[in-house]
Formats: sequence, structure tokens, C-alpha cells
Amino acid sequence: MGFATYQTTSYFDNFYLRPITMENASGYINELNLTSTNPSTNIDSTYTLRLEDTANGKAFFSLSKFGETVDSSVGTEGETVSLYFENGDEAVNFKVNQVFDAEDNSGVWLEEIISASSDDLNIGVDDISIEPNYYQEEDMNIRFSVKNNGGIMYSGMPEIVVNTDGDSEIIKPELVLDVGESEQFDVVLKAPENPGSHTLTVSIDPEYTSIEKSVDYQVKALNPGVTTISSDLQEDNGIRGTVSIGSPFPAEYVDWNTMAVVRVYKVVDNGKKEIYSKDVPVTSSTFNVDLGYNEFYRGDGQYVVSVDTGGMQDSDLFEIVGDDFAYAPTGDEIPPTILTGELYPKLMMLLIGMVAAVSVRNHMQKVTRSLPLDIIAFICGIGVLVAAFTRGGSDMAAAGIILTGAGIGANVASRSDSTIGKMLMMDSHLHDFAGMLIVFASAAYIVLQVPEWSFFVVVGTLVGYYSALNLYRGR
Repeated sequence: MGFATYQTTSYFDNFYLRPITMENASGYINELNLTSTNPSTNIDSTYTLRLEDTANGKAFFSLSKFGETVDSSVGTEGETVSLYFENGDEAVNFKVNQVFDAEDNSGVWLEEIISASSDDLNIGVDDISIEPNYYQEEDMNIRFSVKNNGGIMYSGMPEIVVNTDGDSEIIKPELVLDVGESEQFDVVLKAPENPGSHTLTVSIDPEYTSIEKSVDYQVKALNPGVTTISSDLQEDNGIRGTVSIGSPFPAEYVDWNTMAVVRVYKVVDNGKKEIYSKDVPVTSSTFNVDLGYNEFYRGDGQYVVSVDTGGMQDSDLFEIVGDDFAYAPTGDEIPPTILTGELYPKLMMLLIGMVAAVSVRNHMQKVTRSLPLDIIAFICGIGVLVAAFTRGGSDMAAAGIILTGAGIGANVASRSDSTIGKMLMMDSHLHDFAGMLIVFASAAYIVLQVPEWSFFVVVGTLVGYYSALNLYRGR
């Protein structure tokens, strides 16, 4: 028979009424047989009682934790044997009833096995440090601690598994942790390829049990492939609106950090010509487009505005015409450049034609006369002034006045100083080149400022320049 009290359990031998007392007793087995083929039994989830050997009527016992021997003892028939925890507390107490010393199957018969609790031995995963968000297949730096939460020292080599979807790491550290101590570990895993919510688990297997702790995190896709694009643009003192893009993944699992290209085309007779482009940052699934008229406007007409990102494009057509067809948006117009639109081939045709005119003149006439530079500057200045007064441009008017004044000044200087006059009227290829350059620059300036006159200016300049070269015979 037996009875239990707090922290102490007493059992009495049925024949001798001998009390066996143990602190923190938690289990009792009346009889137990250990043999060479089945030599051990678990005291609890952590400790193991093992029969090591028998010889000459003696039995050799050990108490082990995680495979390592904690205590050992020897007993003979009729003796009571005790084995102890590392801290000196009694772990197991039993009486050796019989010892079988046989070559093939030696063993012992035990009675009245009383075991103590090892609940004070308690290791576990303390803190797991992990970022809440990662990108696909990004390195995840994981830090966690293993802590001895029990009341006695822990010593062992447990298997620690750090696992998440698609990747895992196994470590087997040698741990020696005093009460309350912890040891920190760092592991690098690859984030899963599939965006969404995922779980990271750290598990410890100290041989006889399993302890684990988990944390959740998210995986996001950075700039994935664009599957849809939709622009909602309106004419509002320019072109303004929002653009929405989609991807193969839910919006909450996608981050954007890229650029979109906004292009503006003007519809012409033979199709459309690109007149403006702008990069717009994309930091979310929706972004804004904001183009003022002063950025792209080149007269009333039809404009195509396209938005391109991630290989996808969407475009809108706008008819930009004011009230009574007299619309003029506020802000400065951006004049066409030489290298854009239809002006480039026209200006190249003008330059080639002027060079050809000089070459033909030099080939056909053995005695040539160069056009006086003062007269060329004066005539070109008058042409720029006429264009300025017709168009109403103050900058053109200023350029025309400067060029005309330079021509008049050069003519007056040549009349008052024979040296200057000879220099301005010298017949040479250098003078031909200088005169051609003045004419070309003046005509090109008019074309750029008044592009709708480009055809007539180019043709008129070629006809007038060729005629002047062939008709001029000197003063």
C-alpha cells in the first residue's frame, strides 16, 4: 500500500513494511524486468534508466539524459539502488529483487520503482527575429534563441530544424545552458518563390520530445510582369488622369518600383509623329499622369497619348480644339527641334541643295564672284523680320533686327574703309561657305519658329540662293 503527500511520496514494502521516501516523487511501478535485449526504460520524457551489465550477482545501472550518462550505480539482490539528477536530487529509487547472470540473456527483476519529476528541465525556443515582409527568393536572415527555462542545468546536443516553404536548415549545436541562460543562432534561408503568407518554424528535438515555435511572414513580388494596363486620362488644362496596372498576383503581395513612359504623338497626314515623351515613376498599382499643355502642345489637332510599362501599352486619342476653333492653351509652346518631326528631312534637303548650288556655280563659271556678306546679312535679316511681324514673335523680331543691323553696319563700314570692303567682297571659297552658312541659319530659324511655312521657306531659299549665285557679277 502507499500514500502521497506534497513533495514526498512514501511506499511500504509488502513484507517488511519498509518506507522508501523520495522528494518530488511523481511515478511508481510495482515491478519491472530489464534484460540485455531490452535494457532500458524511460523515467520520463528526458531521462532513461538503463541496465549496463551483470556480473557475479551484481547489476550495473546508469541514468542518462539525451544519451549522455548522468549517474551510475551497482546493486545486488535485495539491495535498494538510487540514481541522481545532475543537481544532486534523487531521480529514481528501486529494489533489486533478482539478478540473472546468463551469457545469452542476462537481466534483473526490479521492484518498487519510484521516480522523481524532471519538469525542472525545460528548454525551448525563445525569440525568433524575422522581418515581416520579403521579396521572392530573397535571403532571409533569421535569428532565434534557445533558452533553458527550467530549474536545472541543461547539457546536450539536440537537433534544431529551421523550416519554411521550399527551404530548411538543420543544426546540431552542443548546448550547455545554466538556469535562465540562452544561446543565440543565426540562419539564412531563401524566401519562397510564391508570394503570399508563409510560416517559419523552429523545432528542437532533444531526443525524447519535440519543441517548436512558429512565426508568420509575407512574401511579395517586386515589379512582376504586367498583365493588364488601363489608363483613365482626361483633357484638363493639359492631359491628366490615372493609370492602373495589374499582375499575376494579388495587389497586397506586390510592390512596384519602376518607370512608365508617357509618349505624346501628333496625328499628321501620313500617320502620327512622336513629339514628346516623359518618364513617370511607378510605386503602386495606380499612378498619375500629369502633362501640362506647355509640355507638348503644338497647335490644335489630334493627339495620341500612350502609356507604356512592363511591355504593356494603353493609349487615348484627344481632339485638342478650343472654342470657335481658336483655342490657345496658356504657357509657352515648345518649338519643334531639328531632330524631331518632319522638319529634319526638310532642313537636310535645304543644306544639300545649297551646297549643290555652290558646286554647280563653281563648275559652270570659270570666273566666280562670291556674294557680299553684308548684303546677305541684310536680306536674311529682312526675311526674319517679315516672318516675325507675320507671326508676332518678339524673339524673332529681335533676331531679325540684329541681323539686319549687322548687314547695314557692315555695308557702311565697307564704304568708309576700303580694307573692310575688300574683306567683305573677297571672292573665295571661304566667303562662299560663310555666306551659305548665314543663309542656311536664317532659313532654318524661320522653319523652326514657323513650321507650317517650312515647305515654302525651303523651296524659296533654294530658288533665291541659286538665282543670286548665277546672276551676281560683282558691283
